[in-house]
Amino acid sequence: MSGVAPASGTLGPLQRPPTVTVAVTMLWAAWLLSATALGVNQLVFEGTGIGPGPALGIVSLVLQAFVCLGVGRGSRLARAGAIAFAALAVLPLQMVARLFWSDAIFSAIYTLLGFTFKAIGAALLFSNGSNRWFRAVDGRRL
Repeated sequence: MSGVAPASGTLGPLQRPPTVTVAVTMLWAAWLLSATALGVNQLVFEGTGIGPGPALGIVSLVLQAFVCLGVGRGSRLARAGAIAFAALAVLPLQMVARLFWSDAIFSAIYTLLGFTFKAIGAALLFSNGSNRWFRAVDGRRL
């Protein structure tokens, strides 16, 4: 796969569409944000800030990394995992206002950005081009 589009200007059947590339980028950005927040919480605040704690945080980061890698390779299971992580990112949104009011601005922004990156990434995985690509890659594995 050379990465060059066919002369007609359309993507080849197994060439990853830009929407999937952007989605993977958004999911990795969310992963990086989560890893940074976990590190800051553990190293700077000694685990007293918001967050899942070190063990659950590391497990979550490992699972999210597998989801990002899988999505980039056309895994439908990983695509479902991206939806699951986006859905889980909704849960802490209920405390964003409280975080702003208590001057925990970094935590509020991290929470909003984490959700936004995961939601956009997951949504892009279901565009028309993305759907066609996942079907083509999945059909190729059979």
